[in-house]
Amino acid sequence: MVVPILWRNFLNYVFINRKYFLLLKIFFSYLSQDSKSLLLFNENNIDLSFMSTQKPLFNYISFFKSIVIFDMSQIIKVCFNSNFTENQKEIIDKEFYDMIFNQCSTIKCLDLSNELYERKYEMDFIQSKDHLSNLVEFMCTQCINEKIFFILAEICVNIKRLEIRKRDNINNPGLFKLIGAQNKLEYFCYRGRKRRMYNWNSFCEEMGQALIKQANTLKHFNSPIRLCIPLITLNSFVNLETLILGYFMYDIDNLHLVTLPKLQYLKVCYPKKVKELIQNTGGYLKKIEIYKPRIEAEDIIPILRVINQRCPRLEYLCFPYVVEVNNSLEELLINCKHLKTIFINGFYLNGDALLEILLKSIS
Repeated sequence: MVVPILWRNFLNYVFINRKYFLLLKIFFSYLSQDSKSLLLFNENNIDLSFMSTQKPLFNYISFFKSIVIFDMSQIIKVCFNSNFTENQKEIIDKEFYDMIFNQCSTIKCLDLSNELYERKYEMDFIQSKDHLSNLVEFMCTQCINEKIFFILAEICVNIKRLEIRKRDNINNPGLFKLIGAQNKLEYFCYRGRKRRMYNWNSFCEEMGQALIKQANTLKHFNSPIRLCIPLITLNSFVNLETLILGYFMYDIDNLHLVTLPKLQYLKVCYPKKVKELIQNTGGYLKKIEIYKPRIEAEDIIPILRVINQRCPRLEYLCFPYVVEVNNSLEELLINCKHLKTIFINGFYLNGDALLEILLKSIS
């Protein structure tokens, strides 16, 4: 039982240098004598004496539950200081991942966000239908061929965590289809941002329509760079517990129209309309983070006051400091009985005043 547990997420940590050779040993141990990769190694005069003539005691690859697509040829280059042509790299990468997917019986997590997948390598997912049917975590970019997304939408309908990485804002109907096809999507993260010469509003509408289909199950919405749906769409996520909004929020004026009765964690980078949003929650907020280094007292004081009134379960608070908040902070420390951590960010902290407030709150 121990060996499968130790190896199921091995590829997640493969970039730790000491694991390079271990991965290569396993890779080569499963290659046949007529392997194209072995032939390429011989052609490039790479010493393969480190290879064992015996098969491993366990079929370690079969224990993998998490697969991260990365550049296997680059790892070989690091280990052996050897360069391959682009065609040779594709041969090595394809043989490696064909072997992985053929050996793994059940894959829980798949990460296709590496540029290797975007530019060079297209996997035959049709052969992996049985292996991917239990996928629960999926990371990708929008640059993947939409046909792959359409295939995944038929195979993988129980993804719980979906993360879209990098900055490529491309309308990808296959991606929208995959999102809409899920039965239990709980966590969604979008790390892209708007590009010039791109119809951002159209993209947001399409993404919003896809995510609305997950309104009853979605609990965590993370948009750390730019909001990728119409702001008002947030109202549809009635069970949302986490909301993270990034720096590029140009349509935040309507934030006061958003009502999230079950919200527990709020992270924002601007104070505008945050007071109204907190007022529209159901009193379940446990963690609030507000990041805005330079802020005016009239922006932050109303927020602290509404937190004092509406967040009796608050455990963690991070906010930007100005001297004028001292009185509001004192009231908050008295009334928020469950508060465990306060993180104050700012350029000019009045340590003596803050210490006095803290001492009063515990006296």
